Amino acid sequence: MSDMLTKLGIDWRLFLAQLVNFLVLFLVLRFFAWKPLLASLEERRNKVKQGVADADAAAQKLKDIEREREETLSKTRAEAMRIVEKAEERACSLKDEKLRLAKTEIEQQITEAKEMIKGERAASFNALKQDVAKLVTEATGKVVNQMDSKGHNQLIQEAIKDLESA
Repeated sequence: MSDMLTKLGIDWRLFLAQLVNFLVLFLVLRFFAWKPLLASLEERRNKVKQGVADADAAAQKLKDIEREREETLSKTRAEAMRIVEKAEERACSLKDEKLRLAKTEIEQQITEAKEMIKGERAASFNALKQDVAKLVTEATGKVVNQMDSKGHNQLIQEAIKDLESA
């Protein structure tokens, strides 16, 4: 076998020395470089995994916050609608109350005006009655002065009959 190696141009002693050097270098690199490199890669992998988990948690939290915001907006809109409806109902009831009060006041004014008209009518009627009575008395006085005693007695009898029938 040594002949075969020499024919190929390989010195087995040099080859053995290079093999030992390679193994020593391999063991040194494995111990001092490879293990820390693998540990560093594992640490990096864990950090990336943690970063992905944190990003997923943040995305879920964002979804939860968005859902809460929508719920809050929905509740706020419902509350605003309820307040508006309540205000509209109150406005309608106030309007109805004001209309009722206005109608009552108008009816009261109409009643007072009718009573005042009745009073003025009665006063006017009494004044007219007094004027007519005065005119009748004056006219009767003139007629009686011109009338004789027989006509006067007849007039008195007719007045008595009218009073008895009334």
